[in-house]
Amino acid sequence: MVAFAEGTEVMTMWTKVQIIADTGAGLGIVLTLFYSIWSFRTTLRDSYYAELDRVYFDLLRLGLEHPELMDFPTSPDPGKAREYDLYAFMVWNFVETVYDRCQGWSKRRLRETWYPVIAAENAKHRDWFNLPQNRRKFKEPFCRFIDEHYPTPHPG
Repeated sequence: MVAFAEGTEVMTMWTKVQIIADTGAGLGIVLTLFYSIWSFRTTLRDSYYAELDRVYFDLLRLGLEHPELMDFPTSPDPGKAREYDLYAFMVWNFVETVYDRCQGWSKRRLRETWYPVIAAENAKHRDWFNLPQNRRKFKEPFCRFIDEHYPTPHPG
């Protein structure tokens, strides 16, 4: 009978070891899953930033090469007005993309980086955006966001 009791104790000890090992493995899987999610989100955020940065660089370069595109056209030349219209649409389309990419509670760093750009472009191209035929080119939630957070600049 003594041998039987010792065998049970050994079996119980191995069962405990197995339970501890299974628990450790399960915890390792959960931690690995959380790390993978964090890593994926970080990579996604960085790719969003890199893509936005590249597109904005191209817009700035275009404005540098053609400085007349930086101001709402005041000349009666319809060609210049068309060029500005297309450039301003590109800028506001980019701003809407920034807005879209910055939605969500986890996008605080993107907002900190890109919302000042929205403010700067709003100051330059708001007259174009305010035209009814241009506002229709954008989603209503985006238009509300611009109106609420970036009011029409007043000449000072």
